[in-house]
Amino acid sequence: MSNKDNKIYWAKASKGMLNLGHDNFVRAERVVAVMEACSLPMKRLRDKAAQEDRLIDATAGRRTKAVIITDTQHVFLSALSPNTLQDRLVGRENLTTQAQLEMEEGEFAS
Repeated sequence: MSNKDNKIYWAKASKGMLNLGHDNFVRAERVVAVMEACSLPMKRLRDKAAQEDRLIDATAGRRTKAVIITDTQHVFLSALSPNTLQDRLVGRENLTTQAQLEMEEGEFAS
């Protein structure tokens, strides 16, 4: 994920917990990076963390979309997108998405 469109907002993680989805949480102040899971370096990181017993799968059997790295070198896998996790980290989780607006209006998002 690049920042060429200035869509990444950097802010100090608030104290508390980051919801990774499916009732899985991690301490927000421990998060170092939130990365997309589809690249080959992230797959290598995931494999190495699994070999060293530092991998925590929080996807509940769903497709992995994000890899969260903590300051303790633990690697968390999440089924939520990196943008969603970033919004939760900076405290913008109450924003209404286009899909939510369409659902409220009685139409379904494609």
